[in-house]
Amino acid sequence: MIGNTEKLLLAALKQSLHPGEKNMQQLGKPAGTQDMRSLIALARKHAVLSLLFDVYEEDEELPAQLWQELQNAAATVARSNYRLLFLTKYITQVLYEEGICAILLKGASTASCYPVPELRKSGDVDILIPEEGHFRRAVELLKNQGFAECGEQSALHHTELKNAEGISVEIHRILAEPFESKKMNLYLEQLLPSFGEHVMANDSWGVRFYQPTDAYHAFYLVIHMLQHFLRAGFGLKYLCDWTVFWDREVDDKQKETFQRLIRESKTEGFVAVLTEACVKYLGLQREHVEFLLGESKGNEKSGQKNSAAHKEFPWCGSDLHKLAEDFMEEVFAAGEFGHDTQQRMVAMRGTGIAAYVREFHHQMHLNYPHAGKVFLLWPPLWALTLARFLYNNRAVRKVRGRDILKEAGRRSRLINRMKLF
Repeated sequence: MIGNTEKLLLAALKQSLHPGEKNMQQLGKPAGTQDMRSLIALARKHAVLSLLFDVYEEDEELPAQLWQELQNAAATVARSNYRLLFLTKYITQVLYEEGICAILLKGASTASCYPVPELRKSGDVDILIPEEGHFRRAVELLKNQGFAECGEQSALHHTELKNAEGISVEIHRILAEPFESKKMNLYLEQLLPSFGEHVMANDSWGVRFYQPTDAYHAFYLVIHMLQHFLRAGFGLKYLCDWTVFWDREVDDKQKETFQRLIRESKTEGFVAVLTEACVKYLGLQREHVEFLLGESKGNEKSGQKNSAAHKEFPWCGSDLHKLAEDFMEEVFAAGEFGHDTQQRMVAMRGTGIAAYVREFHHQMHLNYPHAGKVFLLWPPLWALTLARFLYNNRAVRKVRGRDILKEAGRRSRLINRMKLF
């Protein structure tokens, strides 16, 4: 159940994402200082505190200390964004001068969809190198420019470097960490070159960088959200991204391309649910995204179209509304990247013993990507994976493995209702 603080935060975010509307009047304002403190704490957990700056800028009843907290959050994010922006410009310029296609993922490209782009929080720079043969060369070029490659790499799909200020730059060789679905991984691998063919310049910040075209931009947002959702979850920031992305004019051809991408990747159910959640809770205009929800514009044949939509989109209709509610509860339970709950683990496709075994095997491959290719090494690698799982739970996270598995099963039932992959 979504509580009062959550409702107040959603209303404030609707106001921030749609400055011309007075959404705060619909659900009321925090009743007192403590309620406002709770609202600020929740917004910080979801990395959206800076977005509230404009909402409360003219609120004379807001205590000075809390207003200062909002001001500090907004100023910090704005300064950080401009540092990241010019770092992005520098990196992409260095790589393009060497003939390497370098595409910005998220960051300033997604922030440019916001009413006030500077207030969308970013923590690092993500650059995609879509040509496989250029990846290692790109990393070496940046190292020659003073970037240091991190000794311990936490992901398989990118290499992390840091500049002299300690700002993280992730150079992506593929779009995401390998999923449990081999078909999905193969599809993303085959799709990678297309990202290099669908690039556009973005000059909206006053400097030029290159990003995916709208269809591929939206698809990457989906893949990024899905990866976090299947692991420990994600917070409201990514739903704000999705809302502002589609609450703007998008070319029909780009919409058609995006539909093809989610159809081929079998992610339509996930897209429909997160889109419905954004419509219901964050003010995304339904007429902009009807094509993602299996809905049709009203006319004399609308009944026939909706009937056909139910066959093509089995999650649409009343079940979609309930799915969106359950999905939003899951988002609030997670906080940013699932850090709020120690029991959170991956969500699986399936809920039986086979699903746990399949996911455990997948985690073994993620932990030991090279050794995992050798079939004879699987038994000892399984043992090592199990030992790491038990140690992390008891010694680091202080939770029981039984509780984590129970939570994984609950989240997996939600995933199954989306008919993913």
